Amino acid sequence: MHLLKILKLYNQLILYRPGHFKLTSRWSSWSSKDVRSTFIKYFISEDHTFIPPLSVIPKKREGTYFINSGMNQFKPIFLGECDPTDKFVHLKRAVNSQKCIRVGGKHNDLEDVGHDLTHHTFFEMLGNWSFGDYFKVRACQMAFHLLTKEFKVPVERLYFTYFGGDKSLNLSADEECRQIWRSLGIPADRIIPFGLKDNFWEMGLSGPCGPCTEIHYDHRGSVCSPAEVNSGSPDVVEIWNLVFMQYNRLPDSSLVPLPTHHVDTGMGLERMVAVLNGTADNYSTDLFLPLFKEIEKLSSCPEYKGSLLPLDTSYRLLADHTRMFTVAISDGLLPSQDNLGHKLRSLLVRCVDLCRKVFHTDPLTTLPLLVSSVRESLGSVYPEIEQSEKKVCDIVQATIHHYDKHKEQAMKSFNKMLSKHGNINVLPGDIMLQLEHGGYFGKPMAVEMISELASTLGISLDMDGYTKLCQSTKADISTSPLTSLPDRASSLVNQMLQLGVAPTDDSYKYSHCSLGDGVFDFTQMLEVISPVHVRGISKDNCLHRELLESDIGEVVLDKTCFYSEAGGQEADQGELVSENGTFQVTDVQRKSGYIVHYGHMKQGTLQIGQQIEPRIYQEIREGCMRNHTATHLLQSALTDLLPSTQQQGSSITSHKLTFDFLALSALDSKSIQQTEAAVQSFIKKEYLVSRTTLPLEEALKIPNVKVLQNEKYPEEVSVISIGPENGSFYSSVELCGGTHVLNTSDLEDFCITQMTSKAQNVKRVTCVTGSQARLAHLNGSVLRSMCQLLEDLIKHQPGQNHSVKQSLKYAQQVLHALDAQQERLEHSLHLLAQNVSDYYARLKNLNEENQKTRSLMQSYIDILKKIATVGHEEEDIKQLFTLIRKIQQVELVPKVVREEVHSCLVKNEQKVTEMINKKNISHINQLIEDEFKRLPDSSVVSLTVNDIDINHRQITKSLSKKMLSKCVILLNQCHKTTDLFISLPLSSFQPLVDEDLDKLKALLKVEAKGKLSAQNSTVAIYTFHLQGEINHTNSLISYIENLKPKQ
Repeated sequence: MHLLKILKLYNQLILYRPGHFKLTSRWSSWSSKDVRSTFIKYFISEDHTFIPPLSVIPKKREGTYFINSGMNQFKPIFLGECDPTDKFVHLKRAVNSQKCIRVGGKHNDLEDVGHDLTHHTFFEMLGNWSFGDYFKVRACQMAFHLLTKEFKVPVERLYFTYFGGDKSLNLSADEECRQIWRSLGIPADRIIPFGLKDNFWEMGLSGPCGPCTEIHYDHRGSVCSPAEVNSGSPDVVEIWNLVFMQYNRLPDSSLVPLPTHHVDTGMGLERMVAVLNGTADNYSTDLFLPLFKEIEKLSSCPEYKGSLLPLDTSYRLLADHTRMFTVAISDGLLPSQDNLGHKLRSLLVRCVDLCRKVFHTDPLTTLPLLVSSVRESLGSVYPEIEQSEKKVCDIVQATIHHYDKHKEQAMKSFNKMLSKHGNINVLPGDIMLQLEHGGYFGKPMAVEMISELASTLGISLDMDGYTKLCQSTKADISTSPLTSLPDRASSLVNQMLQLGVAPTDDSYKYSHCSLGDGVFDFTQMLEVISPVHVRGISKDNCLHRELLESDIGEVVLDKTCFYSEAGGQEADQGELVSENGTFQVTDVQRKSGYIVHYGHMKQGTLQIGQQIEPRIYQEIREGCMRNHTATHLLQSALTDLLPSTQQQGSSITSHKLTFDFLALSALDSKSIQQTEAAVQSFIKKEYLVSRTTLPLEEALKIPNVKVLQNEKYPEEVSVISIGPENGSFYSSVELCGGTHVLNTSDLEDFCITQMTSKAQNVKRVTCVTGSQARLAHLNGSVLRSMCQLLEDLIKHQPGQNHSVKQSLKYAQQVLHALDAQQERLEHSLHLLAQNVSDYYARLKNLNEENQKTRSLMQSYIDILKKIATVGHEEEDIKQLFTLIRKIQQVELVPKVVREEVHSCLVKNEQKVTEMINKKNISHINQLIEDEFKRLPDSSVVSLTVNDIDINHRQITKSLSKKMLSKCVILLNQCHKTTDLFISLPLSSFQPLVDEDLDKLKALLKVEAKGKLSAQNSTVAIYTFHLQGEINHTNSLISYIENLKPKQ
């Protein structure tokens, strides 16, 4: 630890005594709610629009760190990338209070949290913004007015910093800012210049940037001490930062003026509440004190004193981390092993340890009560916290149970690792890394867990070695040539934005009607959309006026009926047909309001301004429509079954859907069956599926409406409602821009084929609809009948003939369904004709899977016909058993049936094996007897058996039980393996010695391993595993015949 930091902490330890920073009676007591509302109301009165805060979880492709400032949602405005249809496109002034978490990344406060009085993992950032409207003068005037008139902060306690210039960048001092503060009556000695580090703000290595001015507060207020500003002194703290974005940093690091200037300000709520309550301790306010009181009551520990001693540090850590995990889980994050989920779990585990080791309370009781305190503090401001209290508590308790179970298992593995490496006092970094990645017991072990287990056993950690190895691993990854490629259409989209080209109208994608039986008519779509014109073309990320045959490129139209990938649903595919050629569309994406069609020129040419006809592939669209509606019904069914469930993600393609959801309790076969039955019930009831377009604010007021957490919705949204025609109730209501069927009966059928664990407490189900679901259920019926037939044949049940007939009926139905599907798949493949799209590859895979299933089903029918006509043999039972296992593994089988079949196979595997072994042993014994009769005078007999699938141990066991008068040489060649057995009767021969075994191996003339496998009073059995085939055993016979007989 640096000396400066040690001195800083020492000073804090001495200075932070209860009441030391309480100010005079002229100061009133401010609640956090009053501070927040005063800030927001003031700027609303100054014509600012209140913008609701973002979730703390970044959206996909927006980074891997928590939201840690108020400006995140305004980045598109600053960067000039605002979607023309976005609600922010005309925004001039904004104000809000943003939830922020700083754990990792550039701004990582975790190491300081709890160990001082001002840092937090979760905090609120109050902010106001100007987008090309007011600039420095008005920003400073309003900030000064709010502080001194509304909050009544004495001017003599404030300092103001400004950018003092930088010669290396040829930037002069921001004298304009200095003069503004002077004009507001600020003494010159309280206006202080600083350099790039403190007073020049940058978004990144390139992009908008500019000077800033900071307002600092002096807790002492007695003397003017400008030297204390930005010195790290706990007495003088920054309370507000005003950033003036007036430059753009180019990739070459040079700065050019921005055509439009912006203002971005940030004030930490926790620090401002502390200031207005006369304390330098952010934790001695109404945001934390109720949590401290709860901890004190539960633990019977001394009350929080505001010191830097260990107990008060633990108070701060537990309260702070509880606020953080409550907010993060309320926003939809779950504890896991990866990225943000791992950070969340680490902090939760730290809370568990604090409860047990410091406060001696049960975290299963303590943490839910603290969550309730957080809800009381923040729930009225952030409704998601109010609504999620039970879910947060359930997840916390599930995480504690999981942690305790994992810790118990980890300790066993840790001890095994220690026994392998002997007594060690320091755990090396490489072993830590192995433990972290599951190298010793198959499951990853968090570093926190390793540290705790090592501490329990008095072992220290080589953290330096571990850190170096981690950095080395990261360096290897960072130098990998695998880098994400820029979007091919970026130049096209940027050009269209600059020219002010109107966004693509894609509302026509919903224009279709049902013909019944799951078939739809899309001709209406072409009628209402016509005419359609090409607005933009690009190739190789460069603008072009024309695409030639075989060119790979991107096309933007004035309007389109193609669905762009969104909401987990894959994009449409199809063709853009003009009089001069055909452009094959293989992907569709929305970029800044424009719908970009990616693909290649199948034939001819395409030019800007040309009229085209957009044709979607109907099979892909219909499949996605069925599966997207099924996803809504599935979520409704799961919510009824598991009230605390929460969608974690979905993937909707034309042939299947996957749905990830929170499952705090185990889901057994009965639960899966109930879920599947509930969806099938919705289908049979023929509920209407309706789409309504509403303003977002109005849509969110619909009772029980489901929204995706961490999803940014437009100002106008589509609401998908599923329920009876009279509208008396709705089984499902969701905000969704996807494509859907018009009636639940259009789904035809539904089947859950798989369920897997995706992460801690997160399950993923894979489902199919339509003909795929019907085929899956048929396969399930066949498998059930196969299992019944297998058990009947094993038990020799008299009802097996009925089982055969029933099985044959189901198998033939599957065969007909497979043939129909085969015909559809081959037709689609023929139409696409070597298309380069993922869809074509998927069709080929489906076709191969279909053929594989058909081959298995035909084999089963052949067995059934044989059993029905000539009866069955043991080999038929074995073949049936093998077929059941293979069909169980095909993709289209109900999950519930898959589990039933697994149980059947486990139960009967030993019985089938014993049955086959018994038959084979009997066959071998008969061969031996026949050979004895054929060669009555020979002392050695030899026989070869081919393709008898029997374990060599079983042959050894059988031979050792027989009292034979002759030596038997048995050669078993099966499945490319060759085993040689020599049964030596001890009544006639001496046991073989090592020299004999070596000579026998030499006589075999192939690589062989030989050993004595069994011996009793009557016989010795020797086995040889051969690495090749031999044609005869004459040399072995001669050698054994010449062995010295037993005297």
